[in-house]
Amino acid sequence: MKKEDQDLVNGINDANPEAFKRLFDSYWKKIYRLAKQKLANEEDASDITQDVFYVIWKNRGYWQVKNHIEGYLTSMLRHKIYDFYAKRDKLPVFVPLDDQEEYWDYNFAESTREDYTEENLLVRKEIDAMPEKMKEIFLLSRFENLSALQIAEKLGISVQTVRNQISSALKRLRDRFGNKTTWLLFLFFIHW
Repeated sequence: MKKEDQDLVNGINDANPEAFKRLFDSYWKKIYRLAKQKLANEEDASDITQDVFYVIWKNRGYWQVKNHIEGYLTSMLRHKIYDFYAKRDKLPVFVPLDDQEEYWDYNFAESTREDYTEENLLVRKEIDAMPEKMKEIFLLSRFENLSALQIAEKLGISVQTVRNQISSALKRLRDRFGNKTTWLLFLFFIHW
């Protein structure tokens, strides 16, 4: 393995958020593009790509890469996509937010946590400014991990309306934050 890859793995295993940000910035677009080639819509590609990076951060301290990071991420993405299609006709497991405390406990160092406070407030403000129905659908999709079908059934609206609202919400955020949108949303959801 290249030294810079090993340094990155070691930094993430040491819970260094800057190392994780370097990994994210270096590989997110490439992994997302691969996901878009295999999945029908951009929302699913984005969700699965974020899940790849979430799992790495969640398992920091135990992350082991044998050859090179890109191959590891590509393999991980392939498994996530396989799981996605395998579960497609089944309802995903729903875990209430109250039971997800450990899931969202990232233990960033306090000094690092403060570095993103302003950005988190901007994201929260932008989400709060969304029309009420768009905000509700977006949060159900991102916080409760509900599928478009589950949200549609819960709210008594069409699946296409749900997809349109999520796409509109993401477009609003991209228009506001540009190419930093994915990173800021990732930070926002782990600190919410």
